[in-house]
Amino acid sequence: MIDLRKSLLFIALIVQLVLIACNDKPQAPEAEPDGGSINDTLYIPLQPDWSDFNEPSDILIGREPFVYVADTKNNRIVMLDIAGRRVGVSGYIKNPIALAQDGLFDILVCGELDTVLQGKSITIGGIFRIHLNEVRHDISMARIECTYSQPSRPERRFTGITVLPGNTYLISRTGPSNASRFDPDDAVLLMSAKDSVSSRLSSLVPEGNALYSIGSISSLSVAADRSQDLLFTQISPTMQFKVQWLTYVSADVTGWFLKFNPADPQNSGSDLLSVGRFDTPEDITYDIFGNVYVIDAGKDSVLKFTTSGKEMHSFGGTGSGKSKFSSPKGIAWFNKTLYVADTKNNRICRFRLSTDQ
Repeated sequence: MIDLRKSLLFIALIVQLVLIACNDKPQAPEAEPDGGSINDTLYIPLQPDWSDFNEPSDILIGREPFVYVADTKNNRIVMLDIAGRRVGVSGYIKNPIALAQDGLFDILVCGELDTVLQGKSITIGGIFRIHLNEVRHDISMARIECTYSQPSRPERRFTGITVLPGNTYLISRTGPSNASRFDPDDAVLLMSAKDSVSSRLSSLVPEGNALYSIGSISSLSVAADRSQDLLFTQISPTMQFKVQWLTYVSADVTGWFLKFNPADPQNSGSDLLSVGRFDTPEDITYDIFGNVYVIDAGKDSVLKFTTSGKEMHSFGGTGSGKSKFSSPKGIAWFNKTLYVADTKNNRICRFRLSTDQ
């Protein structure tokens, strides 16, 4: 009986020691915030920056997740793991500037290609598909297909791309001529999963400078995973509302409609629709909490907004040090970390968010 009591006491002591050890955690190392402190959030820069790029214009966190960088002036897409180790490099794509990934893991790219029209060498805009699914993600071996271009309109360029549920996707197009009401250069096109044009979003028009007006769209994004809500940025100096948020409605009238109404105090979009808030917004992304992030190349800054359009935080400034940028053009979010394509500094910067929201 005494031996049994001793055994029970010994076991109880061991359990208590284990519980104490579990609760006695070492203090986490402190990181130097180095700027970026706004309100209750610290954007802590992670080091080292990722380099060996030449004017990267976009960054995408894929579904795997791998990281894809549009290495624009090196005419390629670079694939990295989430720690920044290079996994592979695509074949040649001229001046890639925007990326998306469909549900089959193929990478969709806005870029350019050289061709011959009526005996003359010209460069035109194009949409490319990197067939990763065919080669089990070996991007260096993946077939690159130009799935859409308009050789008869060589001045047109494709500037943004985002995938919708069902593998349909949207692309933004820009150009110098908007005289045609039926086929203006500035447009957002709905593409089928087979890479053909289904329709143009007729509610977005290159006329005026009000809501629904578009001019030199610079990026497209859905507002959340598996969402059909549309976010877009535009850089025309004549536009009042350079960032807009459209909600997809499927009812008697189906399509994309404004999420916010500036005339409604309860749903005004407040800061997001503030005239003059943006200079040259080049890209937009979202997090799992419904917040959106805008990268503004004109202000060399990141701006964060809530789902109601209220500005929460911003940071940046011109330079090449920590938390500084030079004409950044791409932004992505994954697992509490912001990734910025710091274009003129030829690097990818990362920032760990110190709060969840």
